[in-house]
Amino acid sequence: MKTNSHIKSQSEAQSLRFNQIKRVAKVVAIIIGAIIGTLVWAIVRPVIRGAGWVISLITAILIIYWLFTL
Repeated sequence: MKTNSHIKSQSEAQSLRFNQIKRVAKVVAIIIGAIIGTLVWAIVRPVIRGAGWVISLITAILIIYWLFTL
């Protein structure tokens, strides 16, 4: 026959298990975030820098063209 103490201890065990799963999920989320952040830093940053140089170069060419056509 199950007693209230058995139900209570089972509930506590489930609560502890849930807390452990939450903790593991947080660690996994942090690791995935760190990997994504590193990829963005290593791949996207140089692309954006390159795009900035291209925009600057095009702007300089357009300014020179504008000056010559005055």
